[in-house]
Amino acid sequence: MRKTLIALGVLAASAGASLAAPVRFCKDGVHSANPAINLVTTGCVSAGGDGFYSNAGGGDPEAKVEQAILHANGNVVDLMLYGKSDANPGFFTFMPADPATAQSGTWSVNDGTLISYITVKASNGFALYELAAPASSGTFSTLGLLTPSGNQPNVSHISFWTTDPGSPPVPEPSTLALLAAPIALAVFRRRR
Repeated sequence: MRKTLIALGVLAASAGASLAAPVRFCKDGVHSANPAINLVTTGCVSAGGDGFYSNAGGGDPEAKVEQAILHANGNVVDLMLYGKSDANPGFFTFMPADPATAQSGTWSVNDGTLISYITVKASNGFALYELAAPASSGTFSTLGLLTPSGNQPNVSHISFWTTDPGSPPVPEPSTLALLAAPIALAVFRRRR
């Protein structure tokens, strides 16, 4: 494990302007008596055998990602999967066009939906990142994820997570007046 963390640290130093490589495993955050992991600045890695990564559900199913966040920084988050790069390619624009052919690049959501977290699945693990503020574009990278032979893999898929299901539409003023009329009538009658 020490060798893996050293390799992750070396990758972090070479990350440059894109996402920094996670230098800690998600399981090694606050629930293991360690300091919280800042998922915005460094992210964390979940890899085979840590209890979060799973071969089921594409490797990064919702419950496992929520569990990774809880252990990384102590936050309980209710995620909603917006889409995946391989299952919903029409939802996104990528550079390069197919993220599965790359180790890093950019993404944007075509309809402008604001994303709060991304998981970058590659090899036998995923890197988890929180966006500084919900956004409809950003970068991705497999830095911090290694193949069993120690190489940086290409992307398997990227999962995009939202945390706010959206608010209901605000009614038109005329609709509000119609809704308020019976209440006003009841109050008026009660006072008489």
